[in-house]
Amino acid sequence: MDDVSGRVSEIAAIMEQIARAAAPMQEDMGEVSAVAEQSSASSEQVSASTEQTSASAQEIAASAQGLARTAQELEQLVGRFTLA
Repeated sequence: MDDVSGRVSEIAAIMEQIARAAAPMQEDMGEVSAVAEQSSASSEQVSASTEQTSASAQEIAASAQGLARTAQELEQLVGRFTLA
């Protein structure tokens, strides 16, 4: 019986060592998780910025086309006038 009790004590000591060794790993995993969350948030911000930039570029292209049409119309109207 003493032998069994001694083995249980040994196993308990080993489990304590494992728990102590795992504690820093758990802290590291928490840090890794926090960095991953920050990275994800940053990625979402970049994605949103990219979408906004794309939308702005489309609006600018549409405006440029409108201005080109207006310039052509003005050119035609001015072409009707003659200098005396």
